[in-house]
Amino acid sequence: MSWIPFRLLRAAVFAAVAGSASLLLHLWSGGHAPGPLQAAAAFGLVLAAAYAAGGRQRGFLVLAPLCLAAQWGLHELFQAGAVETAHAHGAGVSMWLVHIAAALAQASWLARGESAFAALLDLVTLWFARMVRVAGLNPPVAVRLRRFTSRTRAPRPVPVVSAAVSRRGPPRFAF
Repeated sequence: MSWIPFRLLRAAVFAAVAGSASLLLHLWSGGHAPGPLQAAAAFGLVLAAAYAAGGRQRGFLVLAPLCLAAQWGLHELFQAGAVETAHAHGAGVSMWLVHIAAALAQASWLARGESAFAALLDLVTLWFARMVRVAGLNPPVAVRLRRFTSRTRAPRPVPVVSAAVSRRGPPRFAF
C-alpha cells in the first residue's frame, strides 16, 4: 500500500472525491464556477496533502478529519476566487452542516475503498504466488498471508427462534 504508484493512486482518488464533492456543493449552493487554473490548483493541493498522509492504510477515524480539512480548505479556496467578495451563497450553519455531512460520507466511502483495495492487492499477490508455485518455480521471497481485518462491522446474525415452525411447500390456497 505504500509503494509509490499505489500511494499516488490512493491520493488521486482522495483528491478527486474531495475536490469534486466540494466543487459540486459550492456550485449547488449558488457559488461561481472556479476557473480551470483555480480548480487545478485545488486538485493539486489536495493531491499533495493526500500523498503526504497516505503512507499506510487509513481508517474512518483518520480519514474523517482529513476530509473535514479538505472540505474547509477547498471551500476557502473557491470562496477566495469569487468575483464578489461579499457573496453569501449558503452561508451559515446549514452550509457547514452540509460540508460536515459530505466529509463524513467521503471518509466512510474512502475507508471502505481502502479496505477493499488492500484486500484486492492481497488476493492478486496470493494468486501470483500460487501461479509461480504451480509453474514449478520457487518464489524468491516467502509469501506470508496477511491477516485481513475489516474496518466495518459485519451485521449480527439474527438468532434462530427455537420454536419456529417450518411448513414446506406451497400454501393451501394454491390448490
